[in-house]
Amino acid sequence: MLVLLLGLAALVLVARSSLHAGEAMPGVHVLGTDLSGTPEAELGPEIRALVARRLAEPVPLQVSGRTVQVPAAKLFLLDRQATVAAAMDAGRGSWRGRAESLFTPLTDGVEIAPRLVERPNADARLVALLKPFARPPVDAAVRMAGLTPVTAPARGGTEVDLDALLAGIQAHVAGDEGAVPVSFVEARPAIEDDAASAAAEEAKLVVSAPVAVTWNGETAGTLSRERLARLLTFEARGDRLLVLLDRDRLARALDPAIAPHKQRARNAQFVVNGNAVSIAPSQTGTTLDADNAVVSVLTAAHRTDDRTAPLALTSIEADLTTADARALGITERISSFTTEMGPSSSNRIHNVHLMADYIDGTIVKPGETFSFNESVGPRTPERGFLEGQMIVGSLLLPSIGGGVCQTATTLFNNAWDLGLPIVERHNHSFFISHYPTGRDATVSWGGPDFKFRNDLEKAILIKSSYTDATLTFSFYGTSEGRQVVSREGEKVNWKQPSVSYALDPAAPPGSRRVEAGSHQSGFDVTVSRTVKRRDGSVLREDAVTSHYIPVGDTWVYGPGSSIPGSYFVIPTT
Repeated sequence: MLVLLLGLAALVLVARSSLHAGEAMPGVHVLGTDLSGTPEAELGPEIRALVARRLAEPVPLQVSGRTVQVPAAKLFLLDRQATVAAAMDAGRGSWRGRAESLFTPLTDGVEIAPRLVERPNADARLVALLKPFARPPVDAAVRMAGLTPVTAPARGGTEVDLDALLAGIQAHVAGDEGAVPVSFVEARPAIEDDAASAAAEEAKLVVSAPVAVTWNGETAGTLSRERLARLLTFEARGDRLLVLLDRDRLARALDPAIAPHKQRARNAQFVVNGNAVSIAPSQTGTTLDADNAVVSVLTAAHRTDDRTAPLALTSIEADLTTADARALGITERISSFTTEMGPSSSNRIHNVHLMADYIDGTIVKPGETFSFNESVGPRTPERGFLEGQMIVGSLLLPSIGGGVCQTATTLFNNAWDLGLPIVERHNHSFFISHYPTGRDATVSWGGPDFKFRNDLEKAILIKSSYTDATLTFSFYGTSEGRQVVSREGEKVNWKQPSVSYALDPAAPPGSRRVEAGSHQSGFDVTVSRTVKRRDGSVLREDAVTSHYIPVGDTWVYGPGSSIPGSYFVIPTT
């Protein structure tokens, strides 16, 4: 009879179980929410929403009598697949489990804890958060006091018990109440006292006597005990403290001994001869093999006799090798442009020459952008520049580095005639007759710049030449047979000279003076160009427009004056 009853009960369980195929069994809960009868396909989104809300809640941590909080979402991610699988398996295992599930609500049902995975930086976040409460260990150390190594003892510390803390936070997410206690464990230093003592004994040996250095079997110099002590460094490696020599400082100390045997590397040089360019080959140099020197000197310093360290040289390549130079494709002159100095002081001519020297030899590789300001740098007396003149509004004023715009204008016309893209260009405020109309360029340090981009397949070499009357820039590279046609448009929007106003902060308060202008008219002009490839197809069509102001008299006011119209400010430096 009992067997019959058990059989009937089993049949009932199987029958009821089949009714819940493909869905959570009765009594299945996640974070206190009843998911009974939820289809498996809907469990994932439901569980994700429940756990996301729980993870967003800050978890209180109890540490040293204080409470700090951390968002659980920054420590854990939901393993949705594993949690759904656990929810679906609940009540489908043993007969007892099935019975408890199927007889819900007569039973308590089953609570499924979310399956969580740690984020990769969970440990680091907790360590950083709880750093103020931990006591980091202190490694034993060694320093040199003259010729004597002095040790500092190690000190133990404390660190967060991360395994216990992460388990507690995970339990809190699953439903535990209250703050999660933070416990600490002992943290031992990586370098113990015995390692520091061993390093100190080793250091005593290293500085026990001088080390002679040799080159090709001949004595080239000596490192004294005091010099060796100053070169010593102590580097932690695992649980050891290595006794080493500072590589760079040792190389400097040995430089006098090796200097007669070194050879400077020489870059390949582009040699211009008329329209053609040849290459003077590079030369490999030699210098001290610093890594070998460290090993050699340290080895000798660990001996009690024959403390001799042979030195070796190593080769150094030129920054620009012959092969590198050839690959740039700089073989011929591809454009050239000359501008007249016009009326120029000796200071202005000096500045133009100096800027040309700074630019001379510049290489602009394919795809690179040339910047005038980056190439020339600041125009200051410390860099050799003299006082010239600069245009401010309608005035010509004294300024260090006057003549800069002639240099920029010459470069602009080179790039323009070669068909290169003009990235940035600004015209002078008023027309200057000894430059091509509409084809001038003005620059200033910290202000307007002139830039062009090399869109050729090969590099461009910029060379300069000058006299007291002219400035010439020539570009060298590989000709692509471009055809460039420029067209100067009509002068339009003529403006007659009128009075301009300026504020001079350095003038006497309330003062006014008149600076006579040239009384030339202002106008706008556009210069366009068509750039064609060798086969005649159009590469680009573009234009530059210049707006030149009229130059009448300028009334210059001191501070505190009532200026009757719009005005510009005269720089004080």
